[in-house]
Amino acid sequence: MKTYLAGWATLALAASFGVQQAAAFDFPKLGVPEVLGGGGAQPQTPGATADCPVIVAEEGGQMLRAPAGAEAAAVHHQVSIKEIARECIVEGDHVLIRVGVEGDAVLGPTGAPGTYGGTIRVALRKTHDDSILNSKNYRISATIPSGGARADFRLLAEPIAAPPSAKAQDDFEILVGFTEGSADVDKPPRVKKRRR
Repeated sequence: MKTYLAGWATLALAASFGVQQAAAFDFPKLGVPEVLGGGGAQPQTPGATADCPVIVAEEGGQMLRAPAGAEAAAVHHQVSIKEIARECIVEGDHVLIRVGVEGDAVLGPTGAPGTYGGTIRVALRKTHDDSILNSKNYRISATIPSGGARADFRLLAEPIAAPPSAKAQDDFEILVGFTEGSADVDKPPRVKKRRR
């Protein structure tokens, strides 16, 4: 089953050992519109277009839990993607895509303060044959201080140039999710989720 994220929409994913609805966040460089939580005074990025591929979050790639597969009472820590935003800019006959990811690390009942993280992949895929055109991994981390229980992380990925297309929104999709990481051991098979 696929879950789509369209336009400037953000993604609320599993966090704190449950599912929470997260408010839209503000990446100034992405120019998130006011209706989705961005600052109203922010200027629209020159060349911005609504013809932007959807974000696809693969189920199982939204969080890392240590130990993997642990029941809630035995969890040491969990690192989760909470929100994703993207912006598309027309540059000549190409569309330049910028992706921002925000999330957190949360201590479980058996956890202790420290630095926790993982590797997030941001990729561009053709929709008609599922071939990957561009893919890059980013190491993220969040440091939970002594006396704390959680800490945030933020990633602004390098821009991705989509090939010329009459309709980028239909021809491509953006994949975002954890791959291998410090809290990632023996994950179950992924099921693709998409939202429009």
